[in-house]
Amino acid sequence: MIKNLQIKFILITMSVIIATTGLIYGIVVFAHYQIINRQIDSIINLIVENNGVIPEYRNTLDNNFFTRETKYSTRYFTAKVDMSGKILDINTQYIASVSIDEATEMVQNIISKPVKSGFYDNYKYKKVSKDDYVFIVFLDSTIQLRSHEITTIESLEIVFFIWLLIFIIITSISKRVLRPLLANFEQQKQFITNAGHELKTPLAVIDADIDVLEMTVGEDNEWIESIKNQTSRLNLLIKNLLSLANMEEEKKNLTVSEFSLSEILEECINDFKALTQNKNVEFNKDMNVNIVADQDLMKQLITILLDNSIKYTPDNGTIKITAERHGKTTKFEIANTCENVESINTEKLFDRFYRGDESRNKKKEGYGIGLSIAKTIVDMHKGKINAYVTKDGMISFRVII
Repeated sequence: MIKNLQIKFILITMSVIIATTGLIYGIVVFAHYQIINRQIDSIINLIVENNGVIPEYRNTLDNNFFTRETKYSTRYFTAKVDMSGKILDINTQYIASVSIDEATEMVQNIISKPVKSGFYDNYKYKKVSKDDYVFIVFLDSTIQLRSHEITTIESLEIVFFIWLLIFIIITSISKRVLRPLLANFEQQKQFITNAGHELKTPLAVIDADIDVLEMTVGEDNEWIESIKNQTSRLNLLIKNLLSLANMEEEKKNLTVSEFSLSEILEECINDFKALTQNKNVEFNKDMNVNIVADQDLMKQLITILLDNSIKYTPDNGTIKITAERHGKTTKFEIANTCENVESINTEKLFDRFYRGDESRNKKKEGYGIGLSIAKTIVDMHKGKINAYVTKDGMISFRVII
């Protein structure tokens, strides 16, 4: 219980932190790229406006990325192409790493593209239509793009380091953060245990007094019978509450072995034989399916599911029990016909004290604890249990261990 809470706390906290920092990282990287792109575009526009030449620096020029060194540090080449696509002129005097042939190939590759600007390898280009030709500028953007790449990678490394640091911090403080909740949980569990044991004594006295009354008044007294029924219900409630409270300790003492699940199912069905005389129980006795689990807890699990199915199956209704083995896992299902099956919220059936539609359940005994115990038993075995409504209108409980 404590370990599960700690893991959930760490997972939820880390998920929120990763999502938040990941979003911030994405925004920062995108913003940095946009800034670099605007810087590149501003220089290209400056070249276009000055007919392929970067002018001398002057303070009056409205360009935030233009400095005294821009003219000497910028590498680019230009080209003129007529409307038919024929190259009229290529000027490579402002770049040393690109030959005339290479520049010609680059111009030919982009001239037919409908876009006005884009990237060709590490070169940003822009096409501007003049009176009778198209003017093209190729700007070497290697430094800017490499700067963005390095910034992106190093920022990601920093983010991963921060995630690791936060994970270590959260892991180390998680127990301290959860301590008040765990203390409250332990107090509740202790209260249930103490209250359960304290209630057992007066109930035992009431049972003894009922026996004396039966000998005095007689066994066929409706009031005595009512007291006996309610005492039995209270005893069952206390037993279930104590069972839930002690599940965490029992988890550490699981006695796991391989045994015949089919035999346990048949044994439990026979135990309920008196209650299923007016119901149709379908179970293939010829199948022999084994399971690796705690035998006592597995019998308790099956008893809870069978009791629940019998309780809500109407007269002449059907209860289907199936079991099968898949590799290392065992699956069994207990399904039953049920009135108003469409009103059942299968997602809440395993919640403590949940009994669904009260109008349907008001005549049924129980407190909505049994299925919660069933889920706890399955969780103790690291299995899965779920409920669903079948196509033929039955409610089915599936267990996989």
